[in-house]
Amino acid sequence: MANIKQKYIKPGRDYNYSEGVKVKAGEAIASGDMVAATSYDGPFMTVSKADKDAAATRRGRLFIAKHAIASGSFGVVLPWRLVTGVDTSAGAVGDWVYLGDAGAPHTFGSAPGSSADRKVGTIITSSATGAWLFTGEGPGEPN
Repeated sequence: MANIKQKYIKPGRDYNYSEGVKVKAGEAIASGDMVAATSYDGPFMTVSKADKDAAATRRGRLFIAKHAIASGSFGVVLPWRLVTGVDTSAGAVGDWVYLGDAGAPHTFGSAPGSSADRKVGTIITSSATGAWLFTGEGPGEPN
């Protein structure tokens, strides 16, 4: 069994970089944008912003950008992330967060009411400066 040294164990809130995936951006991506794989370039996935209205970018595994990535450049995306400083007061702790347009969360606490609803996380704290946990997958995602 591997021996994990204490110095390598980082708080999960901010330091999940070891789970990051190096990707190539198919368009300009901002920090915190949700993305989906749309192609590949050599060994790298090419990603574009996830969008609830585009079947190609709302299905499958979603990721969230660790930092801004210029179109055609390489960057890191994460399979989960705690997003803080967001107004989540429209929902309660434990409510779903749904995918919206162009990589942004659509709504906190209630489904947008579309056949393309895609759950992407849950509210952790409900307030004007709340937090939600992006997991990229959840029950109720479209087929």
